[in-house]
Amino acid sequence: MEQDKIPLYINEVKYLYIPIMHRLGLYKLKQEFEEQVMIYEHPVEFVEISNKIKFTKAEQEQIIEDFLKPIRKALDAEHIAYEVKWRTKSIPSIYEKMIRQNLAFEQVFDLFAVRIIIKNCEPRDEKLFCWIVYNIVTEIYTPNPFRLRDWISTPKPSGYQSLHTTVKAD
Repeated sequence: MEQDKIPLYINEVKYLYIPIMHRLGLYKLKQEFEEQVMIYEHPVEFVEISNKIKFTKAEQEQIIEDFLKPIRKALDAEHIAYEVKWRTKSIPSIYEKMIRQNLAFEQVFDLFAVRIIIKNCEPRDEKLFCWIVYNIVTEIYTPNPFRLRDWISTPKPSGYQSLHTTVKAD
Protein backbone atom coordinates (compact mmCIF):
# COMPACT_ATOMS: atom_id res chain seq x y z
CA MET A 1 0.00 0.00 0.00
CA GLU A 2 1.35 3.40 -0.93
CA GLN A 3 1.88 5.53 2.18
CA ASP A 4 0.49 8.70 0.58
CA LYS A 5 -2.83 6.95 -0.12
CA ILE A 6 -3.41 5.75 3.46
CA PRO A 7 -5.33 8.91 4.49
CA LEU A 8 -7.64 8.40 1.51
CA TYR A 9 -8.30 4.80 2.55
CA ILE A 10 -8.87 5.87 6.17
CA ASN A 11 -11.44 8.46 5.06
CA GLU A 12 -13.14 5.91 2.83
CA VAL A 13 -13.41 3.50 5.77
CA LYS A 14 -14.64 6.25 8.14
CA TYR A 15 -17.20 7.89 5.89
CA LEU A 16 -18.33 5.02 3.68
CA TYR A 17 -17.72 1.56 5.09
CA ILE A 18 -18.32 2.19 8.80
CA PRO A 19 -21.72 3.88 8.23
CA ILE A 20 -22.74 1.06 5.88
CA MET A 21 -21.75 -1.57 8.46
CA HIS A 22 -23.76 0.31 11.08
CA ARG A 23 -26.84 0.43 8.82
CA LEU A 24 -26.53 -3.28 8.08
CA GLY A 25 -26.18 -4.16 11.77
CA LEU A 26 -22.64 -5.49 11.35
CA TYR A 27 -21.62 -4.02 14.69
CA LYS A 28 -18.67 -6.30 15.43
CA LEU A 29 -17.11 -5.58 12.05
CA LYS A 30 -17.88 -1.87 12.44
CA GLN A 31 -16.11 -1.86 15.81
CA GLU A 32 -13.04 -3.56 14.33
CA PHE A 33 -12.85 -0.96 11.56
CA GLU A 34 -13.32 1.90 14.04
CA GLU A 35 -10.50 0.51 16.16
CA GLN A 36 -8.17 0.26 13.17
CA VAL A 37 -8.97 3.85 12.17
CA MET A 38 -8.27 5.04 15.71
CA ILE A 39 -5.01 3.09 15.89
CA TYR A 40 -3.93 4.93 12.74
CA GLU A 41 -5.23 8.39 13.67
CA HIS A 42 -4.73 8.41 17.47
CA PRO A 43 -2.33 5.59 18.39
CA VAL A 44 -1.21 7.05 21.74
CA GLU A 45 -4.77 7.65 22.94
CA PHE A 46 -5.81 4.18 21.78
CA VAL A 47 -3.08 2.53 23.86
CA GLU A 48 -3.76 4.74 26.90
CA ILE A 49 -7.49 3.96 26.93
CA SER A 50 -6.84 0.31 26.17
CA ASN A 51 -4.50 0.05 29.15
CA LYS A 52 -7.02 1.76 31.43
CA ILE A 53 -9.87 -0.60 30.56
CA LYS A 54 -7.86 -3.80 30.72
CA PHE A 55 -10.23 -6.12 32.49
CA THR A 56 -10.05 -9.83 32.16
CA LYS A 57 -13.21 -11.50 30.95
CA ALA A 58 -13.75 -12.80 34.48
CA GLU A 59 -13.36 -9.28 35.96
CA GLN A 60 -15.81 -7.84 33.42
CA GLU A 61 -18.34 -10.54 34.21
CA GLN A 62 -17.96 -9.95 37.95
CA ILE A 63 -18.40 -6.18 37.60
CA ILE A 64 -21.54 -6.66 35.53
CA GLU A 65 -22.91 -9.43 37.77
CA ASP A 66 -22.44 -7.23 40.85
CA PHE A 67 -24.19 -4.39 39.00
CA LEU A 68 -27.05 -6.58 37.80
CA LYS A 69 -27.67 -8.54 41.00
CA PRO A 70 -30.01 -6.01 42.66
CA ILE A 71 -31.72 -5.28 39.34
CA ARG A 72 -32.38 -8.98 38.70
CA LYS A 73 -33.71 -9.36 42.25
CA ALA A 74 -36.12 -6.44 41.80
CA LEU A 75 -37.26 -7.57 38.34
CA ASP A 76 -37.83 -11.10 39.61
CA ALA A 77 -39.82 -9.74 42.56
CA GLU A 78 -42.08 -7.94 40.07
CA HIS A 79 -42.39 -11.16 38.00
CA ILE A 80 -41.08 -9.42 34.89
CA ALA A 81 -39.77 -11.74 32.18
CA TYR A 82 -36.55 -10.28 30.81
CA GLU A 83 -33.26 -10.99 29.14
CA VAL A 84 -30.01 -9.12 29.84
CA LYS A 85 -27.29 -8.45 27.29
CA TRP A 86 -24.15 -6.44 27.96
CA ARG A 87 -20.89 -5.40 26.38
CA THR A 88 -17.82 -3.36 27.14
CA LYS A 89 -17.92 -0.17 25.11
CA SER A 90 -15.35 0.12 22.35
CA ILE A 91 -12.21 2.19 22.73
CA PRO A 92 -13.21 4.53 19.85
CA SER A 93 -16.63 5.04 21.47
CA ILE A 94 -15.03 5.93 24.81
CA TYR A 95 -12.54 8.24 23.10
CA GLU A 96 -15.29 9.97 21.10
CA LYS A 97 -17.25 10.59 24.31
CA MET A 98 -14.14 12.01 25.98
CA ILE A 99 -13.60 14.43 23.08
CA ARG A 100 -17.28 15.34 22.57
CA GLN A 101 -17.90 16.02 26.27
CA ASN A 102 -14.38 17.22 27.15
CA LEU A 103 -13.93 14.49 29.79
CA ALA A 104 -10.92 12.75 31.23
CA PHE A 105 -11.07 8.95 31.09
CA GLU A 106 -11.79 8.84 34.82
CA GLN A 107 -14.93 10.93 34.25
CA VAL A 108 -16.45 8.43 31.80
CA PHE A 109 -18.85 6.38 33.88
CA ASP A 110 -20.45 4.20 31.22
CA LEU A 111 -17.70 1.83 30.15
CA PHE A 112 -20.27 -0.93 29.89
CA ALA A 113 -23.56 -0.99 28.05
CA VAL A 114 -26.36 -3.09 29.50
CA ARG A 115 -29.57 -3.91 27.68
CA ILE A 116 -32.63 -5.25 29.51
CA ILE A 117 -35.08 -6.75 27.05
CA ILE A 118 -38.63 -7.25 28.27
CA LYS A 119 -40.09 -10.54 27.15
CA ASN A 120 -43.51 -12.12 26.94
CA CYS A 121 -45.68 -9.10 27.60
CA GLU A 122 -48.67 -7.99 25.59
CA PRO A 123 -47.89 -5.30 22.99
CA ARG A 124 -50.30 -2.94 24.75
CA ASP A 125 -48.24 -3.31 27.97
CA GLU A 126 -44.75 -2.84 26.48
CA LYS A 127 -44.48 0.89 27.21
CA LEU A 128 -45.69 0.42 30.77
CA PHE A 129 -43.16 -2.36 31.40
CA CYS A 130 -40.33 -0.28 29.93
CA TRP A 131 -41.10 2.51 32.40
CA ILE A 132 -41.41 0.01 35.25
CA VAL A 133 -37.95 -1.38 34.44
CA TYR A 134 -36.57 2.16 34.14
CA ASN A 135 -38.03 2.96 37.56
CA ILE A 136 -36.51 -0.19 39.08
CA VAL A 137 -33.06 0.59 37.69
CA THR A 138 -33.15 4.25 38.74
CA GLU A 139 -34.35 3.37 42.23
CA ILE A 140 -31.23 1.23 42.62
CA TYR A 141 -28.69 3.42 40.81
CA THR A 142 -28.48 7.18 40.43
CA PRO A 143 -29.42 8.23 36.89
CA ASN A 144 -27.75 11.02 34.96
CA PRO A 145 -30.73 13.28 34.20
CA PHE A 146 -29.07 14.52 31.02
CA ARG A 147 -28.69 10.99 29.61
CA LEU A 148 -32.29 9.81 29.21
CA ARG A 149 -33.26 8.99 25.64
CA ASP A 150 -36.98 8.25 25.37
CA TRP A 151 -37.78 6.43 22.16
CA ILE A 152 -40.85 4.90 23.79
CA SER A 153 -42.96 8.06 23.74
CA THR A 154 -41.49 9.15 20.40
CA PRO A 155 -40.21 6.14 18.41
CA LYS A 156 -37.45 6.58 15.87
CA PRO A 157 -38.58 6.76 12.22
CA SER A 158 -37.41 3.16 11.82
CA GLY A 159 -39.95 2.09 14.47
CA TYR A 160 -37.23 1.48 17.09
CA GLN A 161 -38.59 1.88 20.60
CA SER A 162 -36.42 1.89 23.70
CA LEU A 163 -35.38 3.81 26.77
CA HIS A 164 -31.70 4.60 27.17
CA THR A 165 -30.21 6.06 30.31
CA THR A 166 -26.89 6.28 32.08
CA VAL A 167 -26.69 5.36 35.74
CA LYS A 168 -23.83 5.49 38.17
CA ALA A 169 -23.09 2.33 40.13
CA ASP A 170 -22.10 3.40 43.62
